[in-house]
Amino acid sequence: MGRQKGEGARSKSRPSSSSLAASLLPSGSAAAAVGFGGFVGSSRLDLPTSSEDSLPFVDVDSEVAVHLKRLGRKDPTTKLKALAALSMLLQQKSAKEIVLIVPQWAFEYRRLLLDYNREVRRATHDTMTALVTSVGRDLAPHLKTLMGPWWFSQFDPVSEVSLAAKRSLQAAFPAQEKRLDALILCTTEIFMYLEENLKLSPQNLSDKAAATDELEEIYQQVISSTLLALATLLDVLICLQQERPGFENITTEPKHASKARVAAVSFAEKLFKDHKYFLHFLRSQSPTIRSATYSVLKSLIKNIPQAVNDANMKTVAGAILGAFNEKDPTCHPSMWDVVLLFSRKFPDGWSSVNIQKNILNPFWTFLRNGCFGSQQVSYPALILFLDSVPPKSVGGDKFFLEFFKNLWLGRRISLSADRLAFFQALKECFLWSLKNASRYNEGVDSISHFQVALVDNVLVKLLWKDFLTAESLKANDVINSGKAIDSSEESFSHNQKVGMLNTKYPMPYMQELGKCLVEILLGIYILDINVLSVFIEELEDNCMGALQQAGNVNTVEQIILFILLLEKHAVLKGAIWPLAYVVGPMLAKSFSIIRSSDSPEAVKLLSVAVSIFGPQMIVEEVFIKNRRHISSPLSNDGETSDFMQIFKNIFVPWCLQPNCCSTSARLDLLLALLDDEYFSKQWSFILNYVIGQRYSEFQPGLLDAHHAATLAMLLEKARGESMKRKVKDDSSHRQGCNAEDWHHEYLESCAIAVSRSLPPFSTSHVQFICSLLGGSTEGRSSFLSRNSLILIYEEIFRKLLSFVQVSPFFWVQNAASMLSNDSKICVELDSSLNLVEIAQFALEILDASFFSLKTLDGESGLVSGILSAIFLIKWECNLSEALDDSLDDSSIKKTKARLAIGENVCAFCNKLNIQFLKSLCIDSRKRLSNILIHSIRSAIFAEDRLINDKIASLCCTWVLEVLECVCVDENDEQNLLHHLLSKDELWPVFIVPNFSWTQASGQQNFIGLIGKLISKIGIDRVIAGCEMPNPSLLEKSQEAASSAWLAAEILCTWRWPGSSAMSSFLPLLSAYAKESNSFQESLLDETLRILLDGSLVYGGNGTKSSVSKLPVSADEVEGVEEPFLRALVSFLSALFKEKIWGPEKALSLIEVLVNKLFLGKVVNINCLKILPLLINILLEPLYGYVEPGTVVQHCSLEEKFVQNTMIDWLERALNLPPLVTWKTGEDMEDWLQLVIACYPFSAIGGPQALKPARSISPVERQLLYKLFQKQRLVAGGSAMFNQLAVVQILLSKLMIVSVGYCRNDFSEEDWDFLLSNLRCWIQSAVVMMEDVAENINGLADSSSGNLNMMCQKIEKIILISDPIPIKISENALLSFLLLLEHCKLQQAEERDNLNTFKSEKLDSVKDRILEGVLRLLFCTGISEAIANACYKEAASVIALSRFEYIHFWNLVASGVVNSSSQARDKAVKSVEFWGLRKGSISSLYAILFTSKPIPSLQFAAYFVLSNEPVLSTAVLDENTYNSNIHAASDEDISRLDMSIEEKVHLKEEISFMVERAPFEVLEKDLLAHERVNLFLAWSLLISHLLSLPSSSSQRERLIQYIQDSATPAILDCLFQNIPVEISMVQSLKKKDAELSGVFSEASSAATHATTTGSLLFSVESLWPIKLEKISSLAGAIYGLMLQVLPAYVRGWYSDMRDRNTSAVIESFTRTCCSPPLIANELSLIKKANFRDENFSVVVSKSANEIVATYTKDETGMDLVIRLPASYPLRPVDVDCTRSLGISETKQRKWLMSMMLFVRNQNGALAEAIGTWKRNFDKEFEGVEECPICYSVIHTTNHSLPRLACKTCKHKFHSACLYKWFSTSHKSSCPLCQSPF
Repeated sequence: MGRQKGEGARSKSRPSSSSLAASLLPSGSAAAAVGFGGFVGSSRLDLPTSSEDSLPFVDVDSEVAVHLKRLGRKDPTTKLKALAALSMLLQQKSAKEIVLIVPQWAFEYRRLLLDYNREVRRATHDTMTALVTSVGRDLAPHLKTLMGPWWFSQFDPVSEVSLAAKRSLQAAFPAQEKRLDALILCTTEIFMYLEENLKLSPQNLSDKAAATDELEEIYQQVISSTLLALATLLDVLICLQQERPGFENITTEPKHASKARVAAVSFAEKLFKDHKYFLHFLRSQSPTIRSATYSVLKSLIKNIPQAVNDANMKTVAGAILGAFNEKDPTCHPSMWDVVLLFSRKFPDGWSSVNIQKNILNPFWTFLRNGCFGSQQVSYPALILFLDSVPPKSVGGDKFFLEFFKNLWLGRRISLSADRLAFFQALKECFLWSLKNASRYNEGVDSISHFQVALVDNVLVKLLWKDFLTAESLKANDVINSGKAIDSSEESFSHNQKVGMLNTKYPMPYMQELGKCLVEILLGIYILDINVLSVFIEELEDNCMGALQQAGNVNTVEQIILFILLLEKHAVLKGAIWPLAYVVGPMLAKSFSIIRSSDSPEAVKLLSVAVSIFGPQMIVEEVFIKNRRHISSPLSNDGETSDFMQIFKNIFVPWCLQPNCCSTSARLDLLLALLDDEYFSKQWSFILNYVIGQRYSEFQPGLLDAHHAATLAMLLEKARGESMKRKVKDDSSHRQGCNAEDWHHEYLESCAIAVSRSLPPFSTSHVQFICSLLGGSTEGRSSFLSRNSLILIYEEIFRKLLSFVQVSPFFWVQNAASMLSNDSKICVELDSSLNLVEIAQFALEILDASFFSLKTLDGESGLVSGILSAIFLIKWECNLSEALDDSLDDSSIKKTKARLAIGENVCAFCNKLNIQFLKSLCIDSRKRLSNILIHSIRSAIFAEDRLINDKIASLCCTWVLEVLECVCVDENDEQNLLHHLLSKDELWPVFIVPNFSWTQASGQQNFIGLIGKLISKIGIDRVIAGCEMPNPSLLEKSQEAASSAWLAAEILCTWRWPGSSAMSSFLPLLSAYAKESNSFQESLLDETLRILLDGSLVYGGNGTKSSVSKLPVSADEVEGVEEPFLRALVSFLSALFKEKIWGPEKALSLIEVLVNKLFLGKVVNINCLKILPLLINILLEPLYGYVEPGTVVQHCSLEEKFVQNTMIDWLERALNLPPLVTWKTGEDMEDWLQLVIACYPFSAIGGPQALKPARSISPVERQLLYKLFQKQRLVAGGSAMFNQLAVVQILLSKLMIVSVGYCRNDFSEEDWDFLLSNLRCWIQSAVVMMEDVAENINGLADSSSGNLNMMCQKIEKIILISDPIPIKISENALLSFLLLLEHCKLQQAEERDNLNTFKSEKLDSVKDRILEGVLRLLFCTGISEAIANACYKEAASVIALSRFEYIHFWNLVASGVVNSSSQARDKAVKSVEFWGLRKGSISSLYAILFTSKPIPSLQFAAYFVLSNEPVLSTAVLDENTYNSNIHAASDEDISRLDMSIEEKVHLKEEISFMVERAPFEVLEKDLLAHERVNLFLAWSLLISHLLSLPSSSSQRERLIQYIQDSATPAILDCLFQNIPVEISMVQSLKKKDAELSGVFSEASSAATHATTTGSLLFSVESLWPIKLEKISSLAGAIYGLMLQVLPAYVRGWYSDMRDRNTSAVIESFTRTCCSPPLIANELSLIKKANFRDENFSVVVSKSANEIVATYTKDETGMDLVIRLPASYPLRPVDVDCTRSLGISETKQRKWLMSMMLFVRNQNGALAEAIGTWKRNFDKEFEGVEECPICYSVIHTTNHSLPRLACKTCKHKFHSACLYKWFSTSHKSSCPLCQSPF
């Protein structure tokens, strides 16, 4: 509201130039120069009175003056624009011009610095910078006026503003000396300004009205900035030269500095006194003010200490020393500064206050609360505070104990930086208190007592107790965090760490606490070692107590952590005291307990100490220096004389004790005790002690299980110890770093014995040998020699091979024999042995050591042999699992025991790293791949028990696995694939010298394998495998194969389990061939040569008598039985279709075939038989469509050759006798087939768009016409008398060719001959289908209720034993469709004539034929509808049967779509007269909603249903329709309810879809069959609604039915298919881009539907179902629903709760649907005949408004109807702009009435306005309004109030009354409440 701010608000009269701006200023106005009211800040200026003094202001540039004036505005935008404009002007003007405005700028500058908007303040300083830059030295006269606010602005709390202020000051005074001089010169003025600011309050800050919170914030900024400016100014003027902030580089004392210093001291003392020592600022609620006050106090104390005297000491001391009540952390830095400074300057100030109450109590609270969040600032200040506290003011012991107690309570801090600060402060303060004990104590004893008390009460009882009792620590955390984090090897190994229990502290806290402890101990050690005694005694007591209590694990773990921290923070830095004074005595006292206990934690304590301090030092410290602490059994028997003796006699027996809980920990200790000096001796002694003579009683020479387990554990730990030693010392020279250091002959002999052992096996033996081999992870060395490794892995291979050799699969046994021969390893099978257990033993060893196997790579095939056996076992398992369903009981029993091994092998293979396999040497990989590929070939030819394509899929997976694991480069892959595809006696089958029709077992599976390989890795890689690889890499027995024979073999095989050449191989081959290069071209040519040669030899046996006139289809190719010919046809068809080969190739092939047609003068019968199929394909790329009769263009020589060849073939056909005289055995069929094949048709656009594909010469056309006439002249009227099927087929196809190419030459007799035959042939199919329908009807009448039996009977009924009539009818339909197309063209040219006979006669014949075509559609639909009424499965059988003759039904559908309304009417009537269980409508719905849809038939059914005469009866069920719904009734309410509910009934086929199906469809896929059916049902419903007159009662009742019964969920379904959300996406991803195309289709369809008012275009293009097509239909339906059912859609939209969804739907509607709908509505209203003497309507298209004016007698009113942009989704707005003589109540009622009519109208607005007018007319005529809706005419069904109450006589609308009864749950009158 109000006037706009800134430049945009300039009015037309406002001047924009400088001259006009000047005219607005009063001449000589001082106010213009100084400011409003003449005030600067809060002081009034004394303005000069003489005219001479005011003259400079007159010369101020008027434009600058305007902008200065605008600075007084309240709006910040205006100020910012004025400041920006001023900055620009100041840069353009001269200094003389600018200096004139400085006085007024000074006033504005002072005021702008107090502005609330930070951007205004920043821009002010930018303008100031421009001003001082331009003015230069001329600023000097005004400097004292500006300097106060200028200095103040340097301390603005907003950093951007303060930086801008500093830039402006530096621009005026670039040198530091100049800035200091300016401050000294203006000292008095600055202090005066600052003093003035300190007197401000929020109330007197501004003379303009402002918000209270803004004023308060400005006040806080002003006071804080003023205080900081004051503090800094004092430091600058009074401090010593080197301490001046910002002026440190000034070397000489400035002039007048002393005078300024005196003035500064005077002003400061005055301010200090006047403002009561600034105490009221310290009590401010603002932290910034308090912080600034602390800074001022610090500056005063530092620079003017005399200001604090005895008179004010108590007050000042209480305020400063009591500052620990400050809780805001932002104030703490300045608070600490002033506290520390005051304490140093005025130590006596402490005595002037109550220390405990005013200082210490707040200080303890401050510490307990963690310094209120200022840890980074406050903790470092604590030691300074302790140093500044007067010793006499506090008691020593009590003060420090209280200090550390409260400090400790405030330690719970989450941030790591704050924790570090805390522990650093704790350490520093504690050590300071120990060092400065003499300050608070006198005498040595007193000082010592003080120190001991501190250590005991703080270090021991606080820090150590907290550290020791922590309960949340995990072993890995201890290792990773407790040791040096970047060198985990510096601690004991991970396996040595036993898990610790959880604690209340996170690990970083424990780390920092421990570090603090260690550093304090170090400080105490340096200060006085005797003070440590208290801690050491406590540590020893804690350790002894924890070890004696078996369950006290946590304490031991914490002591271990403490020792680790000692290492990290003391030992590693060279300290030796921790061992001598802390750890050594503790372990000496505890050793006897550790030795006697079985606690892992106790042993680990000793291990940690050994790993830190070294074995010899620990032994010396524990057993020699502290011998007095060792118990007597150890000290009296001579066990402790030296290190080795102690190791052998004490540690080895103790650590190797059997069956102990602490065995693992003891082994860790034993390895930790291995010293570099005695390593070999110690290790040998350990092995001798463990192995000795401890052999198994079952197998002599085999280590028993217990000692094997101990040794396995020891070896694993030894490997870890070896790695730790190597990493720790970063050297391989230390003893124990290399695997060779751990070798021993005992270990090797034991390992070989274990590998050769027989069942039963022990897990301990597996662990033992695996621990020796290593290799579970890469880089782990073996503890055995190479020779021992070879012997062990040979035994593993032998055990695996023995398992493979007894496989139940022959191909696995064969592979095992091949492995045995290749590796020269003999396997002797013992039937008594458990081979499964033996294999499991070998696998377990291999699983834990397979990386060690790599060290033997290239060792006589050992590695490849083991890996081959592994793969074979895995594949056997895969095959067994796949064969599980097909095996008998005995086989299942055999394989079940082996499956467990197979599953373990699969798990092992998953662990194998592919890089591990590829890193093998070339010889190993070659051996491995040869064995595995040989096994795969054997498996695929041997195994025929798997159904479908399972064996091919399995073998494909195996091949891919070998490719991935073994092949390193393309050469390896080519060799492997060549080996796989090489020829042998089983392969190939077709491309061999002596082809036989009998195929080898497994051949199709092998082709299936190749097909799957092609789909997985690409045809180029497989084809490359057929080429000759490097001969040096091939064995001589392998035969090289070419790529072409492989392609030919696959094409001839044609079909294999899971796929076929047509569906998979040909598309991939075509894509591969598009990469045009010499290799691809030669591959195709060679493949063609192989297939053509085979076809010429064998092809004559596999051709059919019928050749299609359309381009060769997949069905026709499938019909060719001979493999070579079928392969050739499909091969050529694919290459020409994909335009890989062009016309030149086609011409050359035709020439080749023509040359092969004759062998001398004898016809090559095989070539003649295959030629029709091939010529049909070869002609397709040669010619485009040319209308028959047009002039033939000049032909090339090659094309001329083709024409001449066809003329020759026509002449040969004319020499043959007529077809009708042909008898079986005569050789003429092949020539006629060839001639017919020469005249193909193009079917682009479907059968209805059938056109000749060639242009032929007049000679060809004449010969072809003669051939047709020859058949007519001999046959007479009809050819039906010759019943030979071949004659009928050939004649029907000849008619297609003749109609297509020669129809312009036909005579009337020719047309009669054609039509009579077509009608007879089509009628024969009609009779056949009618018989089927009648039989299905009879079957339904006698149905027994058995589904299976009914389906079997239906299959027998619909079985067409002789398909010839269907094929002939199909040809007849093709001819008829060509005739219809010809008639359309002729009727367009000659309206009254069609060749030589009447068009009326032709129309009659056409309609009779079309009636037959329609009956075909009705018959198949009736059959399905009848079956569906019984069982849906039975209907599926009928629907599925149509696919066998899908081309026939497509032609039927094309005929139906071209039918006339007369033909449809007759067909419908004849079907209804037929009297079957189902009629024509049901048959159409059955086809439309069939479970096995044929798209063309579905559209045909929809076409008939959506057009007259069927449309009027297709939707509504007239049998249940109640026509008396509006009749008044006096019967009971139950009959009234029923009459209202039964308004309209839809056909049962669509009623469910409209009422309930949408809820189910919401859960379906976007392309689901049910969703398509739902959309089609609604399309029909809307089409029917559109066909009804707008004012008909039937239309209103149907709309009411939709409103009441049809669920709005249909709209949710529609918008599932309209991705409206994609319109809001800014950057589209790939998936979003696809959805964008779908959205575009939907939006276009919605616009088109709303514009044309039709859905047919979208339904016609619906099939085949795709996402964009069904989305297009959804958009079209939505568009028409908005047009026909706007209120219905609006109701759905208004119920939406998701705002985002509703927004995008509204945007879609507004963009795609609303514009045409609004234009249509306004056009209809404009055309409507509303005008009479009482009513008029005016339309405004530009404003989308309608003004309706109603006048009657002396009354009248104007109603304005406004259409929103998203109409009709948003309701229209109705407003009364004028009324005359109408009461307000009636006016409101009429306005509401109009609103209800236009918003509830499901139709055009024109109808709603007309209804509203009639409502007014009725009201003025005296018709009573309905008391419920207050309207005469009902707003929805437009009925009048007719149901009267018997008591009160008021009349109601039946719909209103029904709604009243249903919602109130009673049947009483709404007015009088009497029973109705």
